Amino acid sequence: MQGKIVVYSDQTGIGKIITPEHKKYNFTIDEWNEYETIPQIGQTITFDPEGIDAKNILLSSADAPPRTPAPTVEERFAPHTNDETPLETSKEEPVEEDYGLEPSVDVDTAIQLHFSDIQKRISDNKELIKENRKLDFIRMNRFLTTAYNNLIEIDHGFENHALTELRIELLEAYEAYQNFKSKTSYLQNAYEDVFLSKQIRYKELRAKLELNKTQIANLNENATKREIEIKEKSGKLAALGSQSDEYIYLSNEIKILKRTMVDAIHEVAKLNEENRLYIDLLDNFYKMHYERFKASFEEFVQTHDSLLRKIQDVLAYRFDALIWQKANCSKPIQNFFVQAGIADEFSSITYLKYYLKTLDASKLNRQNKELMDLLQYLEQQAKKKIVCIDDDTEFLGMVREVVGEIDREIKVTLTTRPEATLPDLKNIQPNILIINPDMRNIHIEALLEYARKIVPEIEVAFFAKRISRELLLQAKRYNVAAIIPKSVHKQELLEQFKQYID
Repeated sequence: MQGKIVVYSDQTGIGKIITPEHKKYNFTIDEWNEYETIPQIGQTITFDPEGIDAKNILLSSADAPPRTPAPTVEERFAPHTNDETPLETSKEEPVEEDYGLEPSVDVDTAIQLHFSDIQKRISDNKELIKENRKLDFIRMNRFLTTAYNNLIEIDHGFENHALTELRIELLEAYEAYQNFKSKTSYLQNAYEDVFLSKQIRYKELRAKLELNKTQIANLNENATKREIEIKEKSGKLAALGSQSDEYIYLSNEIKILKRTMVDAIHEVAKLNEENRLYIDLLDNFYKMHYERFKASFEEFVQTHDSLLRKIQDVLAYRFDALIWQKANCSKPIQNFFVQAGIADEFSSITYLKYYLKTLDASKLNRQNKELMDLLQYLEQQAKKKIVCIDDDTEFLGMVREVVGEIDREIKVTLTTRPEATLPDLKNIQPNILIINPDMRNIHIEALLEYARKIVPEIEVAFFAKRISRELLLQAKRYNVAAIIPKSVHKQELLEQFKQYID
């Protein structure tokens, strides 16, 4: 590749090259392969590009300037007399400092690669994520574990394969979520671990910077030692006769030490110049990609945090339901509930109420107060709110009756006009929306999209006079939890609703 030298310092041996395509490359004197001349600003050269560095540099035969012998070390650092022209310590012209590093991996790819295990977990659980029934496992964890262990103590045969497997799956989901939180809590750390750690050239420059710092420290230490030696030997030299063999020997030793010290000082200056260049490059690269990373990373974290949380919370709901389903079939646990005077259904709410009754309300500690809050949360979760939309007012009247017979605590909203009820979903906050997709003048896809935007966790079911293959496909496409046949018989409708709600 051809280029022109635009910056070069013969004191540091570092320079910069620009190509006809306006690309910039850095070089050091070590890559200069013209042994009879030194680099000069304005020279046209050829070189091999390697990242942002130029290697194997030669003068271009078409534009070779007069050759200048390279100065010796003694000449470069010798003191100047009045009639001498001092060596130029720096030959620099103003150039644009936009010679940044190119990323090895872009921001989005780096994020995807770093969290590939998280994306696989989410992909593997995509069906589970569609479910709407869940429990806040972070809030439930301690109580659920305690209740589970207590039930095992009451009935030593309580734990079975299904419970064990589901518990393991739940704890794995919880661990994955906690690991994700720890990896994404601090943006600065994430920028280093997720993005910068995958930038090959950036890491190489950082390694060179640290190596140079070590070399500078060693060189300075050696120069200090040489300076002490020179002082000691100079003191001895002053006491000797100038014609003695020892004087000549010691004088030569001092010259060698001074030359070594000068070489060390020169090398330190060169390394410091390199480090200034590296620091600028690293700092520019860091700042150039930080805001882009921040925006993409925060969006990624927000999306995947909610999905991982959803996985563990759905598994928590399943585990809780399976615990009490199994407990309901256990004779030892049934006997325990009878002896304890617990008459309600087997559930976390029932068991938590029983435990809280044994406590002195005036002496509750922080953990017990958290359990009181947990009870309120569970009772709120248990209260169902249903919105039913159908164009048959007589059928809706029968729906109200059967829901009331199942549980009078269920709040049910009935309407034949979805356009009037949907805007109020934010205030109602229903758990379930049941709608007839065959109603006139509705766009079912847009309607469900709107409802889920207002209440993201809402569960959807369909009313239907006839269950066709087309309806089943439609239900699958819109993630519908159930299809309730529009029976004209109240008892049949009651059984359908009871089965669905329970």
